[in-house]
Parts: sequence; structure tokens; C-alpha cells
Amino acid sequence: AGIDTLPEGIAAAGGDLAKFALQQKLVDGLKTQEEVEKLMTERGVADEDSDNGFRSVSLAGYLAQVDARHLKIADERPQVAVVVAAGEITDGEQPAGTIGGKSTSALLREARDDEDVKAVVLRVDSPGGGVYPSEEIRREVAALKAAGKPVVVSMGDLAASGGYWISMNADRIYADPSTITGSIGIFGLIPNVTRTLDKIGVHTDGVGTTRFAGAFDITRPMDPAVGRVIQSVIDKGYADFTGKVAAARKKSVEEIDAVARGRVWSGAQAKERGLVDELGGFEAAVADAASRAKLGKPDAYRVRYVEKMASPFSQFMGGFAASRIGSAWLKDSDFARALLAKAMPETDAQLRFVEQAASSRTGAPVKGLVYCFCGL
Repeated sequence: AGIDTLPEGIAAAGGDLAKFALQQKLVDGLKTQEEVEKLMTERGVADEDSDNGFRSVSLAGYLAQVDARHLKIADERPQVAVVVAAGEITDGEQPAGTIGGKSTSALLREARDDEDVKAVVLRVDSPGGGVYPSEEIRREVAALKAAGKPVVVSMGDLAASGGYWISMNADRIYADPSTITGSIGIFGLIPNVTRTLDKIGVHTDGVGTTRFAGAFDITRPMDPAVGRVIQSVIDKGYADFTGKVAAARKKSVEEIDAVARGRVWSGAQAKERGLVDELGGFEAAVADAASRAKLGKPDAYRVRYVEKMASPFSQFMGGFAASRIGSAWLKDSDFARALLAKAMPETDAQLRFVEQAASSRTGAPVKGLVYCFCGL
């Protein structure tokens, strides 16, 4: 039996994957969780006060207590660090698995300060976001290069607008042919409900010391002078964006403007227009980064993900939620669920997505999802 006969083997097992695994001696037995816990109680050290009836420690709990120097996992090979920038780019500190101007910059700075890190791959999968946090991250990429550490960007499905902003200063940019990138542009959006209020007969008025008093009051029409100020700021932002891209890509501002103006390109189109360097995936980007750092063959270096650690409170809530008492409390208490959402906002958002996606409006009993829980 082997992988070539997998379909026949599973069919012979009646489609029972567990039974097939047992037949292939991949597992020693088929038992429910309760049966495994009973077996451990019989063979291990029974403990009536424990959640599962026997003395045990989770792997995470064990590793948290063991001095890493005593573990045989030391690897002194030079490293290619991987920093993942996935999601919208927002200001300040953001949870693990998201992009924050300060938090993502801190990860890049950690790679810069680590003497074992010789090169960095920035994996970007982002539609963009704020200008300021994007610029914070771009500066850290530039600082890495100034420190003599090559930086290679690997674009995922999406690296547009702010996603391109944080990518442009890399030594090399890789994209898949179907990557959505570009969108080199900037806009401002100020809501206004004047016409909506007019329809229901609601009007506002007031007195100010200058024409700019209440300039952003959404219940009043925007003063044209305020509009000109905003447009000037937007124009300046666009000039900054295209100017930085031109400098990073070693092109004239006119050349970049010709492919910018907010237009979106596929990875293949972006390569034709000089916005990316190579078509390839993550592995190609890692190999390129290692080559630029002269690290030799793949077995001569190791790849390490530089990630933001969860806060102690998040770690506590995650461990507590995994216990029987915690899961029961979460099931019955809105307050407990609110605490978990506060401690692990990315998990809460993902679970809400699944709940919404699984709520079929078509009457279908099952709905398939294509969704990556990469942030968990």
C-alpha cells in the first residue's frame, strides 16, 4: 500500500479515514477523547482534582517552564527571518496576525537587531490602509537594508496601495502572476449627510470665529475653501507616494505616474511595468534572500518567523478557554466571551466570519469555506 493506492484503500475502508489509518498502522487505535482519558487514568497517575482525571501538562505549559538552554533544539545556523504583514495597515500597536505601524515595525526592528538574522523576507498580503503606519513600516525596511541585511518581499494574493508602499524599498519584489498589486494612489473620504437631513427637514446652523470653524461638520455643506485644503493635502500625499516609488524602483516620477493613478495590476502586469521584479512564490523569495546574504545551500541556514508574542492576558485566556471549566463558562457567559474577544480580537473576528459564512441563506445544509486561519 502507498500513496498511489490511496483512493482504492480508502474506498475499501468504506470511506472511513480513521479505519484506513489504522489499517496502514499510522495510529495504534481508534478511541474517543473520553476513552483516551480513561486509558491515561488507568496507566498514568490518577488525579481527581484534574480536569481530565489524571496528572498532565500541556506542551505549551511544559515549554513555558523548561529552560530553553536545556532543550536539544539549539540551531546556530544563520537565519532568514520572515515577517508576515497580513490585513489592513492601521496605526499603533495591533494584535498578533495583523499589521500595525508600531507593532510590525517592531518585528522588523527585532530582525535588524538580531545578529543571527542575515536576511529578511517580508510576506505581504494587504489591501493597504493608513499612510502614516505604511510609512513607518517602509522606513524600517529601509533601515534593514542600511544595516546590510537584504530584504526580499513576497507578495501574496493582495499587495496593493499601502501594501505596495511597505514593499517598494525591498531589494527584490516577488509576486504571483495573479497577485493584485499596484493601486499607487491616495484618497481622502469625508462623509456628509446634508442632503439626507434635507429630506427629513432637519437643518443646523451656528456661529464661528473663522470660515474654518466646524469645517468638518458632516451636517453642513463643505466650504469650497476647505475642499481646496483637503485636495492640496491629497495631492501632496500622491506626490510623496509616486516620488518614493520612483526612487525605490530607480525610475522617473513620470514613468511611475504613468502606471500609478490608483490603477490596479496583476502580478504579471506589474512585472511588465517594472513594479515587481520576479514572478514566484514564497520559497523563491526565501532562496533569493539567502542568496543575497551568501548563506549557501538551504541546509546551511534556517527560516525563522518573527512574530508578536501574545500578551500574558491573551495567553491566560487562551489556556483557560481550552480547559473544561473555561469552555463551559464561555458557553454560558456573555461576559466570558467578551473577555476572550478582548484578549484575542483576531480570533473573535475569524469566528464571526465563520459564523456568518456558515449561516446559509440558500437552504443548503453544508457550506464549504476557503479561509485560512493563519493568525491563530
